[in-house]
Amino acid sequence: MVDGSVQQVERVAELEFQLAVTRAMLGALEVDKVLYIILSGITHGEGLKFNRAVLFLSDDSGRELLAVNAVGPASGAEAQRIWQEIESRGLDLESLLHAYDQAQKDAAAQSLSRMMGGLRVKPKSLPALVGTETSVPLEVLVAHTAATRRSWLSNTMKVTFTSPDSDKLKVMTHVAAVPLALDDKVLGVIVADNFYTRRHVDAEVMRSLITVSNLAAIAIEKARLHERLRALAAVDGLTGVMNRGHYETRVREELARAEAVGRPVSLMMVDVDHFKLINDTYGHEHGDHVLKAIAQCLRERVRAEDVVARYGGEEFAVLLTGGQTLEDAAQVAEKLRRAVSELAFDDQRQGMVTVSVGVATLLPPLAEAATLLRMADKALYAAKHAGRNRVMVASAEPTAG
Repeated sequence: MVDGSVQQVERVAELEFQLAVTRAMLGALEVDKVLYIILSGITHGEGLKFNRAVLFLSDDSGRELLAVNAVGPASGAEAQRIWQEIESRGLDLESLLHAYDQAQKDAAAQSLSRMMGGLRVKPKSLPALVGTETSVPLEVLVAHTAATRRSWLSNTMKVTFTSPDSDKLKVMTHVAAVPLALDDKVLGVIVADNFYTRRHVDAEVMRSLITVSNLAAIAIEKARLHERLRALAAVDGLTGVMNRGHYETRVREELARAEAVGRPVSLMMVDVDHFKLINDTYGHEHGDHVLKAIAQCLRERVRAEDVVARYGGEEFAVLLTGGQTLEDAAQVAEKLRRAVSELAFDDQRQGMVTVSVGVATLLPPLAEAATLLRMADKALYAAKHAGRNRVMVASAEPTAG
């Protein structure tokens, strides 16, 4: 009877955990927040008690998986600090699942994500996992889990990886891996371990992890659909880049992220030179063609993570989110200016369509959207006043055009 009572209590606790995670996941519309909830549930003491968890998501082509989020300590000292903080603050699972915004501002909480961020897995280019190894590369394990769509665990085998920002080999032990599958599609893979506590992963824990992964696949697909619908509403109908309204939302989000990790943000304001003359001389249809071509030119020459928007009329905003310095941003701006000047149109030869660019960079905590825009606009005005077809950085001389 005692054993039965213990099992009943454990089962109730498991169901409460699943309910808390499910409620939090299905209530979140942003993919990043869904990922945080999944991994926090897996690592919390009231959840599955794993020390660390990392989630790989498949790209749109399905040919590559990318480590997009990780929760847990990046070192033994950090593990002790995190566990002591959770205990001292009395953070139960419900509280933790709703602490997403605070977690994004905690640089220490982001250290594992930074360490593992950028890990890429191309399943078709990796060897098979045969099961006789004493250690296996993390990339091979992720590829195996995605290809077979089967869960995997080992309390004896080491899983190794090299962080993109370090040459030092990292180790995972007491590891579990589960696929995120929905219908006939693999959305990603979760890998979790108990490197610090050496706690064994047993069949009961695996059962719960598989349940969470099934729920997670549904929540991720729901969040992705929501983001696709948002993206459609965010697109400028003529040029296909982001519209101004959505840009203003994104710039606030990117500035908040930049403040959380202490990195600079750079804004380029790009204006088509003599656009009224182009419309008056060649017609509005040609003018529309010019705007579309310039928008595509800008979008193709910055990173996918950067923001390109039609700010209004013939003006575009380009927000660089990778932590570039003012000098770096000016070089990108010059590259864009030159690329536009090399465009050719049916009625206008190469070099007849040009842009002026104003560049500004701010460091947190000074990085406010209004200040950044005002500085970039002022630099753009200076570029146009200096003769157009050139780049001007805030408080700097223009590059030659």
